Amino acid sequence: MTMALKKKTTLLETLGPGEASRPLRATASAADADAAEYQDAGPGSAEPGRFRLHREAEVPRMMAALGTDAAPSAWAQDAQRPDELATLRQERRQIVAISRVVCQAVAEVLAGLRPVAQMSRWLTPEVHDKVRQRGEILARHRQGSTVYGGPLAFRSIRTTHVRPGVWEVSVVFSDERRTRACAMRLQAHRRRWRISAMELG
Repeated sequence: MTMALKKKTTLLETLGPGEASRPLRATASAADADAAEYQDAGPGSAEPGRFRLHREAEVPRMMAALGTDAAPSAWAQDAQRPDELATLRQERRQIVAISRVVCQAVAEVLAGLRPVAQMSRWLTPEVHDKVRQRGEILARHRQGSTVYGGPLAFRSIRTTHVRPGVWEVSVVFSDERRTRACAMRLQAHRRRWRISAMELG
């Protein structure tokens, strides 16, 4: 049966690009991740969903590949290995964890502290080029300026389960200088999650 669905504004449509500041390395807590887990705006948040992918086991590998320095204990709960077919709750936990890692890594790229090539596995070519171009623009304006190394503080993470294999996430975080927002879309691709769209305010 086909049902007509009313078009709604997605997270990515509500956030436009803005001038970037220079956030650096992120800090996170398991308690924050647990709280963020329940901030789901998707219509199926109360229903189990199943999608065949490698899940939480991917997060530690992602962190190692990106060379992040977040405390391992902060990610312990998000790195639990679920059954091969994860429930929607388990899937959401990994989406929250990956969103934190990606925000941290992108912030470091824009600050000139991380080469964007390190993120090529996790971003689609379009998003990779977008981050690279923005990093190059900021690097030209940053010449002679001080790079701030304060940690990020995650204020909120909201998730929307768009459909099986697709999530949208809105993240609000702060560094020493300002509060920023990031909206991104994560899609399943070859048994892993990739960022297929991103707007950073």
